[in-house]
Amino acid sequence: MGRKWTDEDVSFLQKRVGSCSLSAIAKQLKRSEAAVLLKLKKLGLGNTKNATGLLTGSELAEALNVDRKTIHYWVQFHGLEATSRITCYERKFCLIDVNSFWKWAEQNQEKVNFSIIEKHALPPEPEWVDEARKIDTGKTNKAYRRWTTKEIELLLKWRKEGRSLKEIAAELGRSKISVERRYARCKNN
Repeated sequence: MGRKWTDEDVSFLQKRVGSCSLSAIAKQLKRSEAAVLLKLKKLGLGNTKNATGLLTGSELAEALNVDRKTIHYWVQFHGLEATSRITCYERKFCLIDVNSFWKWAEQNQEKVNFSIIEKHALPPEPEWVDEARKIDTGKTNKAYRRWTTKEIELLLKWRKEGRSLKEIAAELGRSKISVERRYARCKNN
């Protein structure tokens, strides 16, 4: 049987979860990682991101029907507020408060295609969103499409035959830049 958890230990654990890795917390408490993980679960803090009440960039992307990279782009270059948190095993998450997102979205309506967002996908939804949904932005929803083995084979075959990347892109229904990047990766492997 291990040492008893003191109130100070529990308080320290609650303050550090999400800002330090499990190994760092364990080291500071002079306990095993397994003991710290077990205590986190008993306290209901086993899932760091759920304990915060915030959304990950991926969860927000799913609710908005956009690629998760779009969310990270908004955070990096367009001022969407986000907090970086660490899970137990040092994986970092970009966490976003729903209310902060709605404030940002109201100021950046040209960046968001509200017509593709399901009603009340992100409660509490402000009243202005209904009006924004009615506005046709003309934006298309460009979701990432994985390359199939067949597409890669065709790309390499057609390139060997001397076709241009632009022709291949048109034939595959992909952007020229997507074809260029995939071809470059294939050449480097």
